[in-house]
Amino acid sequence: MSLPAAQLAVSALPLCTEAQRARRRQELQGWAALAVTLAIWAGFFISLRAGARVALPPAELALIRFGPAGLLFLPLLATRWRRFAALPARLWVGIIAGAGLPYFLIAGWAMRHAPVADGATLIPGTLPLSTALLGLALQGRAAFARWPALLCIAAGVASLIAFGAGAHGQAVGYALFLLCSLLWSNYTLALREARLQPLEAAALISSVSLIALLPWCLLNPPRALLALDASQLLLHGAIQGLGVGLVSTLSYSLAVQRLGAQRCAAVGALTPVLAGVLAWAAFGEQPGLATVMGMGLIVGGVWWSQRAPR
Repeated sequence: MSLPAAQLAVSALPLCTEAQRARRRQELQGWAALAVTLAIWAGFFISLRAGARVALPPAELALIRFGPAGLLFLPLLATRWRRFAALPARLWVGIIAGAGLPYFLIAGWAMRHAPVADGATLIPGTLPLSTALLGLALQGRAAFARWPALLCIAAGVASLIAFGAGAHGQAVGYALFLLCSLLWSNYTLALREARLQPLEAAALISSVSLIALLPWCLLNPPRALLALDASQLLLHGAIQGLGVGLVSTLSYSLAVQRLGAQRCAAVGALTPVLAGVLAWAAFGEQPGLATVMGMGLIVGGVWWSQRAPR
């Protein structure tokens, strides 16, 4: 190697090292953001279960979820109104029903009938299967290209239903959880088609849900919510109002940007495991054999679906 070439190579080393450091910093930021997101997602189910245990109506808990975020994003909803008005009505319905007030109320009602671990497994864990079912009309058989992984998820659902839904109420909870999974999958597809920015989606979901709640609040004062002690109110406010309503929207967007959607979706499958551990610690809900079997099959299927070639 000639002297000038050697000098160029040596001078490029610090630049390469600095680029590697920048990539590492971005990855660390992504993993930190993803860890925060997973903790909030698990806390979401804990908060719903805690509300059910103190007989807090889901609609009153929804005030905490959508109140602070809805008020914060209301100016954005007003300034981007033309952007939202240009969306087809089916996308409006898909986005708001799939991640807004309807989804929240159904999930809150379902949590009155089934343990946290089951809900946290059936809602996020069955998303690949729900998305494939919804995509069947658009993509045909291509939607089931990863059928072995989807079959693994379906086997996990079947084991939960067959061995875990002994009581009538628990079977109702399972059915509502699966409905929530379909709503969330439809929300994901609608959001992708609408091409909304994360803050725009948060404004549409939170502010419209809050507006829909206001007539109910006028007719039904939130007495149970006002009767909560300070610790319970702080718990729900931190998880639902601040965490789910604000932080997770931004942290998950940052994680996807830094790590990629595939890695985030695969790691997101750990949500039911984390939620189950927290529920065991907080409520003494020790998962049974059916839950462990179903969770293992569903989490394994989600990981498999993300590793399979598209």
